[in-house]
Amino acid sequence: MSTDWAAKIPNLPFEDSYIESSLINPFREQVDEKSRSLRTQWFGTPTATEEERLRGIDCAKIVCQIFPDSDPDDLVILTILCECSFLLDDRVGFDEYDSPEDLQSHISRFDRILETGRAETPEPGLETALAECLQRIYPRQSHSWRRRMRQNFLDCSFAMAIELDNRREGHFPGLQEYISMRRNTVALYIFLDLVEFMQRTELSDALYDSTEMCDLRESWVDIAAWVNDMASYHKEDAAGEVNLIHVIRAEKGLTLVAAFDEVARMIESRVTDYIEAEHSLKASSAYRHSTDSERDAVDIVVQTVRNGLGMYVRLHRESPRYANQDSRV
Repeated sequence: MSTDWAAKIPNLPFEDSYIESSLINPFREQVDEKSRSLRTQWFGTPTATEEERLRGIDCAKIVCQIFPDSDPDDLVILTILCECSFLLDDRVGFDEYDSPEDLQSHISRFDRILETGRAETPEPGLETALAECLQRIYPRQSHSWRRRMRQNFLDCSFAMAIELDNRREGHFPGLQEYISMRRNTVALYIFLDLVEFMQRTELSDALYDSTEMCDLRESWVDIAAWVNDMASYHKEDAAGEVNLIHVIRAEKGLTLVAAFDEVARMIESRVTDYIEAEHSLKASSAYRHSTDSERDAVDIVVQTVRNGLGMYVRLHRESPRYANQDSRV
């Protein structure tokens, strides 16, 4: 019996379509070079540990694959945001904050940056990098989009803080509590907002808030989060973290192998939900009664996130961040 997650999850339909149409932005090398230069300028020189972690995930390649036709300068911004999100996640995951209050203070400063687009200090770091990126994003986006982005970022940050607090206090979340929290800690609601920026489009509030779009976002995020939990189980177990495999084992009294099998079945079910949500969205009143440009925005976003999910799963099959389960990268 095995805990080889990749063997338990056959190629998802999103992977096949992604592989068949796989393209990469022709400016990938320039994007990589410029993002490294700006990251050093805004974030500072990464520590040896941070460099090791960043080598485990090629953010420039990822964004150039998801957005093969996007503007190179936009790709640079998204690359830096992607790298910063991984570093922030690892700081929480490896318990590198002095206290929960330290993390909460950091979140409060992030919130002010999300509101104003400016950091309180010019010193290089995560806050300056975030502010510099937002100064290049906000002018193109509506107030409504900025409000959604800010809320999704805060929800992600607060969920990370709760996750850290749970670990320090020895609290073991129940299944539904964990799933709700994980939908935010995986940070993909933020990515969905950034899809609109990258594709130079924007969803109307009516479509964004529709039941069908909410169902699509939720099932998409669940698939991605649970694949990540399976792929990173051994790494997170060694670091003392709790993910879906741990929660399933505790709640259902399963062996490790049986828990992997159970999560694989859960992912398969959510794939079905996602496909149904796509069909329901296109048949919904909100979609049918929208303008042509609003429907075009939905079509662009849906296709991008479908390809993005295929790329995301493929990344987990191939990335050294997940291939070496004994590493801390």
